[in-house]
Amino acid sequence: MLQGQGTQLSQLLIAFRRQTGVKQAAIADSLGISQAYYSRIESGAKLPSLQLHGKILQLLEDSRFQSCFDQWRLAVRTAPTSVSLIRARGDAIELVECSQGFRAQGGIYAMLESGDRLDGRLGQDADAHMQRFREIGAFEGRVRLIETIWSTKMPSGLRYYQAMSTVIPDDLGGTALHSHHLAIKKEEYDAAARDNRMFKILKR
Repeated sequence: MLQGQGTQLSQLLIAFRRQTGVKQAAIADSLGISQAYYSRIESGAKLPSLQLHGKILQLLEDSRFQSCFDQWRLAVRTAPTSVSLIRARGDAIELVECSQGFRAQGGIYAMLESGDRLDGRLGQDADAHMQRFREIGAFEGRVRLIETIWSTKMPSGLRYYQAMSTVIPDDLGGTALHSHHLAIKKEEYDAAARDNRMFKILKR
C-alpha cells in the first residue's frame, strides 16, 4: 500500500516539474528539506512523513508554481477586452481561451468552450487567416508578430476587427497564438481590403 502511494506521489511530482519547469532545489527549499531528500521522494525511494506529504500536496496547488501558459490562460479568460488564445491540434484550429470581453458580445462567442474547433465557425476572414497562420508556420513559432484585419457575423450584424497576434509556448511543447482584437469601422476594414493589408507579418 505504501509503495503504491509512493509511486503515485512520485508520478505527481515528476509531472508537476515537467509542466512547470521548476527545479528540484526550488521545490525542496519550499518544503524545507534538502534537495537530496526531495530527489529520493520524487524517485519513489523514500516515503515522506504525513506532515510532509500534506505540504507536498499544498505545493502542487500553489499558484506560484503554475506554468506560464496557465497564467496566460487565466489572463485571457478574465480580460474585459476582446482577447483570444488559439492553437493548432492536428487538422483543426482549437480555442484555448476566449475573454470575458469577447463572450459579452454574444453570438458564437457566448457559446464557445475551451477545446472547441474554430475553423469553419467564425466566417471566411477568420478561416482564411487561420489557414495563413498555418502556411507561415505561426503555430510552430516561425513568426513572432502578425497583424490581421477581419470580420465576423454577430447578432447585431457584421463586426470588424484589427488584431495583433503573438506566438507563445503552450503546455504541449508547441506554440499558441495570443491575440488582441480591436473593433474598427467598416470604412477601415474596406480600406485594408482595398490596400491588401488584411494579413501582415510584422516580426519574424
